[in-house]
Amino acid sequence: MALKNDILSLMEQNRTKIFSGRELSEHFDVSRNAVWKAVNTLKEEGHTIESVGRKGYRFAKDSNVLSEEGVRVSLIESLHDIRLFVAKEVGSTNEEAKHMAAQYPNEPLVFISDKQYSGRGRMGRSFYSPAETGLYMSCVFYPKPREPFSKAVIYTAMAAVAVVRAINSVCTVRPKIKWINDLYIDERKVAGILTEAETDLETGETHRLTVGIGINITTADFPLEIRGKAASLGVNVVRNRLAANIINEFYTLAAEKPDDLMEEYRRDCFIIGRDVTFSDGLQLFKGKVAGVGDNCELILDVDIEKLTFSHGEILVF
Repeated sequence: MALKNDILSLMEQNRTKIFSGRELSEHFDVSRNAVWKAVNTLKEEGHTIESVGRKGYRFAKDSNVLSEEGVRVSLIESLHDIRLFVAKEVGSTNEEAKHMAAQYPNEPLVFISDKQYSGRGRMGRSFYSPAETGLYMSCVFYPKPREPFSKAVIYTAMAAVAVVRAINSVCTVRPKIKWINDLYIDERKVAGILTEAETDLETGETHRLTVGIGINITTADFPLEIRGKAASLGVNVVRNRLAANIINEFYTLAAEKPDDLMEEYRRDCFIIGRDVTFSDGLQLFKGKVAGVGDNCELILDVDIEKLTFSHGEILVF
Protein backbone atom coordinates (compact mmCIF):
# COMPACT_ATOMS: atom_id res chain seq x y z
CA MET A 1 0.00 0.00 0.00
CA ALA A 2 1.27 3.49 -0.85
CA LEU A 3 2.33 5.74 2.01
CA LYS A 4 -0.49 8.18 1.31
CA ASN A 5 -3.02 5.37 1.71
CA ASP A 6 -1.43 4.29 4.98
CA ILE A 7 -1.60 7.84 6.28
CA LEU A 8 -5.19 8.21 5.06
CA SER A 9 -6.22 5.02 6.86
CA LEU A 10 -4.57 6.16 10.12
CA MET A 11 -6.16 9.61 9.96
CA GLU A 12 -9.59 8.14 9.14
CA GLN A 13 -9.34 6.05 12.30
CA ASN A 14 -8.45 9.16 14.32
CA ARG A 15 -10.30 12.01 12.61
CA THR A 16 -9.85 14.58 15.39
CA LYS A 17 -6.24 13.77 16.32
CA ILE A 18 -3.31 15.97 15.31
CA PHE A 19 -0.41 13.94 13.88
CA SER A 20 3.01 15.56 13.83
CA GLY A 21 5.26 15.00 10.85
CA ARG A 22 7.77 13.35 13.17
CA GLU A 23 5.13 11.02 14.61
CA LEU A 24 4.02 9.93 11.15
CA SER A 25 7.58 9.46 9.88
CA GLU A 26 8.46 7.28 12.87
CA HIS A 27 5.20 5.33 12.69
CA PHE A 28 5.73 4.42 9.02
CA ASP A 29 9.55 4.42 9.13
CA VAL A 30 9.91 6.99 6.37
CA SER A 31 11.42 10.46 6.07
CA ARG A 32 9.49 13.56 7.10
CA ASN A 33 9.80 14.78 3.53
CA ALA A 34 8.04 11.61 2.34
CA VAL A 35 5.25 12.33 4.84
CA TRP A 36 4.95 15.91 3.58
CA LYS A 37 4.68 14.72 -0.03
CA ALA A 38 2.09 12.08 0.86
CA VAL A 39 -0.06 14.58 2.78
CA ASN A 40 0.11 17.04 -0.13
CA THR A 41 -0.97 14.28 -2.53
CA LEU A 42 -3.98 13.58 -0.32
CA LYS A 43 -4.84 17.28 -0.38
CA GLU A 44 -4.60 17.30 -4.18
CA GLU A 45 -7.04 14.36 -4.24
CA GLY A 46 -9.58 16.48 -2.38
CA HIS A 47 -9.06 15.52 1.26
CA THR A 48 -9.26 18.54 3.56
CA ILE A 49 -6.25 18.18 5.83
CA GLU A 50 -5.36 21.08 8.09
CA SER A 51 -1.86 22.09 9.11
CA VAL A 52 -2.26 23.02 12.78
CA GLY A 53 0.45 25.54 13.60
CA ARG A 54 3.65 23.64 14.21
CA LYS A 55 1.81 20.71 15.75
CA GLY A 56 1.10 18.72 12.61
CA TYR A 57 -1.82 17.53 10.49
CA ARG A 58 -5.42 16.54 11.07
CA PHE A 59 -8.58 15.99 9.10
CA ALA A 60 -10.82 19.04 8.86
CA LYS A 61 -14.31 18.46 10.22
CA ASP A 62 -15.81 18.99 6.76
CA SER A 63 -13.49 16.53 4.99
CA ASN A 64 -15.90 14.09 3.35
CA VAL A 65 -14.14 12.40 0.45
CA LEU A 66 -15.15 8.80 -0.20
CA SER A 67 -12.26 6.36 -0.03
CA GLU A 68 -11.65 2.66 0.40
CA GLU A 69 -9.51 3.35 3.45
CA GLY A 70 -12.20 5.54 5.00
CA VAL A 71 -14.85 2.85 4.57
CA ARG A 72 -12.73 -0.08 5.74
CA VAL A 73 -11.87 1.43 9.12
CA SER A 74 -15.55 1.23 10.13
CA LEU A 75 -16.30 -2.26 8.82
CA ILE A 76 -16.96 -5.05 11.30
CA GLU A 77 -14.22 -7.68 11.59
CA SER A 78 -15.99 -10.31 9.50
CA LEU A 79 -16.28 -7.86 6.57
CA HIS A 80 -12.98 -6.08 6.85
CA ASP A 81 -11.49 -7.86 3.84
CA ILE A 82 -14.55 -7.72 1.58
CA ARG A 83 -13.80 -6.71 -2.00
CA LEU A 84 -14.43 -2.98 -2.09
CA PHE A 85 -14.10 -0.52 -4.96
CA VAL A 86 -14.44 3.26 -4.68
CA ALA A 87 -14.60 5.55 -7.71
CA LYS A 88 -15.02 9.26 -8.31
CA GLU A 89 -17.49 8.87 -11.18
CA VAL A 90 -19.16 6.00 -13.01
CA GLY A 91 -22.18 5.48 -15.21
CA SER A 92 -23.95 3.15 -12.79
CA THR A 93 -22.65 1.46 -9.65
CA ASN A 94 -24.86 -1.55 -10.40
CA GLU A 95 -23.29 -2.00 -13.82
CA GLU A 96 -19.78 -1.60 -12.41
CA ALA A 97 -20.53 -4.02 -9.57
CA LYS A 98 -21.82 -6.65 -12.00
CA HIS A 99 -18.73 -6.16 -14.16
CA MET A 100 -16.47 -6.72 -11.14
CA ALA A 101 -18.57 -9.69 -10.01
CA ALA A 102 -17.79 -11.39 -13.32
CA GLN A 103 -14.09 -11.08 -12.48
CA TYR A 104 -14.52 -12.34 -8.91
CA PRO A 105 -17.34 -14.91 -9.16
CA ASN A 106 -19.12 -16.03 -5.98
CA GLU A 107 -17.42 -13.34 -3.88
CA PRO A 108 -19.47 -10.66 -2.13
CA LEU A 109 -18.32 -7.21 -3.21
CA VAL A 110 -19.24 -3.54 -2.94
CA PHE A 111 -18.85 -0.74 -5.48
CA ILE A 112 -19.16 2.89 -4.33
CA SER A 113 -19.00 6.10 -6.34
CA ASP A 114 -19.06 9.80 -5.55
CA LYS A 115 -21.13 10.46 -8.68
CA GLN A 116 -23.19 8.57 -11.27
CA TYR A 117 -23.92 10.04 -14.68
CA SER A 118 -26.34 7.24 -15.62
CA GLY A 119 -27.75 6.28 -12.24
CA ARG A 120 -30.81 4.05 -12.54
CA GLY A 121 -33.92 3.67 -10.42
CA ARG A 122 -36.90 1.34 -10.58
CA MET A 123 -39.19 1.17 -13.62
CA GLY A 124 -36.38 2.33 -15.91
CA ARG A 125 -36.18 5.78 -14.33
CA SER A 126 -32.94 7.68 -13.81
CA PHE A 127 -31.61 8.45 -10.34
CA TYR A 128 -30.13 11.92 -9.89
CA SER A 129 -26.60 11.36 -8.56
CA PRO A 130 -24.50 14.54 -8.27
CA ALA A 131 -21.01 14.56 -6.77
CA GLU A 132 -20.23 15.31 -3.11
CA THR A 133 -23.81 15.45 -1.82
CA GLY A 134 -24.95 11.84 -1.91
CA LEU A 135 -23.90 8.22 -1.53
CA TYR A 136 -24.26 5.76 -4.40
CA MET A 137 -23.27 2.15 -3.88
CA SER A 138 -24.04 -1.41 -4.96
CA CYS A 139 -23.71 -4.61 -2.94
CA VAL A 140 -23.34 -8.00 -4.61
CA PHE A 141 -24.17 -11.18 -2.74
CA TYR A 142 -25.17 -14.78 -3.35
CA PRO A 143 -28.23 -16.17 -1.53
CA LYS A 144 -27.61 -19.52 0.16
CA PRO A 145 -29.44 -21.75 -0.23
CA ARG A 146 -30.47 -20.33 -3.58
CA GLU A 147 -33.95 -18.85 -3.45
CA PRO A 148 -36.61 -19.19 -6.16
CA PHE A 149 -36.94 -15.94 -8.10
CA SER A 150 -40.42 -15.40 -6.66
CA LYS A 151 -38.90 -15.02 -3.19
CA ALA A 152 -35.99 -12.78 -4.19
CA VAL A 153 -38.07 -9.67 -3.42
CA ILE A 154 -37.50 -10.39 0.28
CA TYR A 155 -33.90 -9.26 -0.24
CA THR A 156 -35.11 -5.90 -1.49
CA ALA A 157 -36.97 -5.52 1.81
CA MET A 158 -33.80 -6.61 3.58
CA ALA A 159 -31.84 -3.85 1.85
CA ALA A 160 -34.43 -1.25 2.88
CA VAL A 161 -34.20 -2.34 6.52
CA ALA A 162 -30.39 -2.28 6.39
CA VAL A 163 -30.29 1.26 4.99
CA VAL A 164 -32.86 2.54 7.51
CA ARG A 165 -30.80 1.06 10.34
CA ALA A 166 -27.54 2.49 8.99
CA ILE A 167 -28.93 5.99 8.49
CA ASN A 168 -30.50 5.95 11.93
CA SER A 169 -27.24 4.85 13.58
CA VAL A 170 -25.13 7.53 11.88
CA CYS A 171 -27.36 10.60 12.04
CA THR A 172 -30.35 9.60 14.25
CA VAL A 173 -32.76 10.36 11.39
CA ARG A 174 -35.02 7.35 10.71
CA PRO A 175 -36.54 7.30 7.23
CA LYS A 176 -39.78 5.46 6.56
CA ILE A 177 -40.28 2.85 3.84
CA LYS A 178 -42.66 3.17 0.91
CA TRP A 179 -43.35 -0.28 -0.54
CA ILE A 180 -41.27 -1.83 -1.91
CA ASN A 181 -38.05 -0.07 -1.09
CA ASP A 182 -38.07 3.72 -1.42
CA LEU A 183 -37.14 5.65 1.72
CA TYR A 184 -39.01 8.80 2.65
CA ILE A 185 -38.79 11.62 5.17
CA ASP A 186 -41.82 13.90 5.54
CA GLU A 187 -43.50 12.47 2.43
CA ARG A 188 -40.48 13.09 0.18
CA LYS A 189 -38.08 10.52 -1.20
CA VAL A 190 -34.54 10.58 0.19
CA ALA A 191 -33.24 7.21 -1.03
CA GLY A 192 -33.95 4.54 -3.61
CA ILE A 193 -32.98 0.90 -3.90
CA LEU A 194 -32.74 -1.10 -7.13
CA THR A 195 -32.33 -4.88 -6.91
CA GLU A 196 -31.26 -6.86 -9.96
CA ALA A 197 -31.19 -10.65 -9.96
CA GLU A 198 -29.29 -13.20 -12.00
CA THR A 199 -31.30 -16.41 -12.20
CA ASP A 200 -30.79 -19.95 -13.43
CA LEU A 201 -33.31 -20.40 -16.24
CA GLU A 202 -33.45 -24.16 -15.75
CA THR A 203 -34.09 -24.20 -11.99
CA GLY A 204 -35.64 -20.74 -11.54
CA GLU A 205 -33.25 -20.12 -8.63
CA THR A 206 -31.64 -16.77 -7.90
CA HIS A 207 -27.87 -17.09 -8.22
CA ARG A 208 -26.69 -13.54 -7.64
CA LEU A 209 -28.25 -10.28 -6.48
CA THR A 210 -26.90 -6.79 -7.11
CA VAL A 211 -28.51 -4.21 -4.85
CA GLY A 212 -28.02 -0.57 -5.81
CA ILE A 213 -28.53 2.08 -3.13
CA GLY A 214 -28.73 5.82 -3.73
CA ILE A 215 -29.08 8.28 -0.86
CA ASN A 216 -29.54 12.06 -1.03
CA ILE A 217 -27.53 13.33 1.93
CA THR A 218 -27.22 17.09 1.42
CA THR A 219 -28.43 17.37 -2.19
CA ALA A 220 -30.46 20.55 -2.59
CA ASP A 221 -30.71 21.51 -6.26
CA PHE A 222 -32.88 18.77 -7.76
CA PRO A 223 -33.97 18.65 -11.42
CA LEU A 224 -37.34 20.25 -12.11
CA GLU A 225 -39.13 16.94 -12.75
CA ILE A 226 -38.45 15.65 -9.20
CA ARG A 227 -38.37 18.95 -7.34
CA GLY A 228 -40.99 18.81 -4.61
CA LYS A 229 -40.91 15.01 -4.60
CA ALA A 230 -37.28 14.45 -3.60
CA ALA A 231 -35.47 15.57 -0.47
CA SER A 232 -32.26 14.92 1.44
CA LEU A 233 -31.39 13.66 4.89
CA GLY A 234 -30.39 17.22 5.67
CA VAL A 235 -27.57 16.09 7.94
CA ASN A 236 -23.94 16.34 6.85
CA VAL A 237 -22.79 12.85 7.82
CA VAL A 238 -19.39 11.29 7.17
CA ARG A 239 -20.16 9.36 3.98
CA ASN A 240 -17.45 6.75 4.55
CA ARG A 241 -18.99 5.88 7.89
CA LEU A 242 -22.50 5.70 6.46
CA ALA A 243 -21.31 3.45 3.63
CA ALA A 244 -19.57 1.16 6.13
CA ASN A 245 -22.67 0.97 8.32
CA ILE A 246 -24.81 0.02 5.32
CA ILE A 247 -22.33 -2.72 4.38
CA ASN A 248 -22.27 -3.99 7.97
CA GLU A 249 -26.05 -4.08 8.27
CA PHE A 250 -26.66 -5.45 4.77
CA TYR A 251 -24.30 -8.43 4.92
CA THR A 252 -25.17 -9.21 8.53
CA LEU A 253 -28.86 -9.43 7.58
CA ALA A 254 -28.01 -11.41 4.43
CA ALA A 255 -26.26 -14.03 6.58
CA GLU A 256 -29.36 -14.41 8.74
CA LYS A 257 -32.80 -15.68 7.77
CA PRO A 258 -34.31 -12.75 5.82
CA ASP A 259 -37.86 -13.63 6.90
CA ASP A 260 -37.01 -12.55 10.44
CA LEU A 261 -36.79 -8.90 9.42
CA MET A 262 -40.33 -8.47 8.10
CA GLU A 263 -41.77 -7.24 11.39
CA GLU A 264 -39.18 -4.47 11.44
CA TYR A 265 -39.96 -3.70 7.80
CA ARG A 266 -43.67 -3.39 8.59
CA ARG A 267 -43.01 -1.06 11.54
CA ASP A 268 -41.11 1.31 9.26
CA CYS A 269 -43.48 1.01 6.28
CA PHE A 270 -45.58 4.19 6.41
CA ILE A 271 -47.89 3.14 3.59
CA ILE A 272 -49.79 0.49 5.59
CA GLY A 273 -53.34 1.69 6.24
CA ARG A 274 -53.31 4.33 3.52
CA ASP A 275 -55.62 4.70 0.56
CA VAL A 276 -53.52 4.38 -2.57
CA THR A 277 -53.59 4.09 -6.33
CA PHE A 278 -51.52 1.10 -7.40
CA SER A 279 -50.28 -0.14 -10.77
CA ASP A 280 -49.17 -3.70 -11.48
CA GLY A 281 -47.88 -2.58 -14.87
CA LEU A 282 -51.09 -3.53 -16.68
CA GLN A 283 -53.94 -2.20 -14.58
CA LEU A 284 -54.68 0.48 -12.00
CA PHE A 285 -56.22 -0.38 -8.62
CA LYS A 286 -57.57 1.91 -5.91
CA GLY A 287 -57.78 0.60 -2.40
CA LYS A 288 -56.36 0.58 1.12
CA VAL A 289 -53.04 -1.07 1.98
CA ALA A 290 -54.02 -3.82 4.40
CA GLY A 291 -50.47 -4.96 5.07
CA VAL A 292 -47.26 -6.48 3.75
CA GLY A 293 -46.93 -10.26 3.59
CA ASP A 294 -44.05 -12.42 4.79
CA ASN A 295 -42.57 -12.47 1.27
CA CYS A 296 -42.91 -8.68 1.05
CA GLU A 297 -46.04 -8.87 -1.11
CA LEU A 298 -48.39 -5.88 -0.97
CA ILE A 299 -51.86 -6.72 0.38
CA LEU A 300 -54.48 -4.34 -0.96
CA ASP A 301 -58.13 -4.05 0.07
CA VAL A 302 -60.06 -3.34 -3.14
CA ASP A 303 -63.82 -3.10 -2.66
CA ILE A 304 -64.77 -6.35 -0.91
CA GLU A 305 -61.70 -8.42 -1.77
CA LYS A 306 -58.03 -8.56 -0.84
CA LEU A 307 -55.52 -8.55 -3.69
CA THR A 308 -51.87 -9.53 -3.34
CA PHE A 309 -49.03 -8.18 -5.48
CA SER A 310 -45.36 -9.12 -5.54
CA HIS A 311 -44.41 -6.37 -7.96
CA GLY A 312 -45.75 -3.03 -9.14
CA GLU A 313 -45.77 0.56 -7.93
CA ILE A 314 -47.81 2.74 -5.64
CA LEU A 315 -48.53 5.86 -7.70
CA VAL A 316 -50.68 7.92 -5.33
CA PHE A 317 -50.65 7.71 -1.55
